[in-house]
Amino acid sequence: MPGENDLFFIEHGQKRPHEATLTKVVRATFEKMGFMESEPTDENPVALNPLAAVIEILSPIRGKIFFSAPQHLGWTIAENLYGLEDLTLEVVGDMISELLNTITGSLLSELMPDQQFNLSIPRLCAAIPGGQGKTFIYHFNIDNNDIITIVLTDNDS
Repeated sequence: MPGENDLFFIEHGQKRPHEATLTKVVRATFEKMGFMESEPTDENPVALNPLAAVIEILSPIRGKIFFSAPQHLGWTIAENLYGLEDLTLEVVGDMISELLNTITGSLLSELMPDQQFNLSIPRLCAAIPGGQGKTFIYHFNIDNNDIITIVLTDNDS
């Protein structure tokens, strides 16, 4: 029976699962790692050539979380985080994967504070696939400038 520990549990009055918790986690992560503000938005991203990553939640619940950001935002966050100006796409990709790992770990810690969870190693992907199973899309405006996308999906998608 689905409950609050279910990745896809939708609180009364909400459109998507754990919107308030994900918003809290994204805000904290972008403040700490990117020194940036984030706000949920209904705007769709218009970025060309976004950087995308995926992480699988292996236990105690199953699912995937995808993250996508405009390339130039990835470069800006990496510069802020590492204090380097001479970055490579590999370094920026690693940072995007680490950003997703941090968001996922923080989200699951908030949702399941007394449980251990097992995650795959985050990896870059070409794009966020269209969902076939349970799929929920969230957009966040970063520093009133760029839109990122986070997608929660079950393992059948």
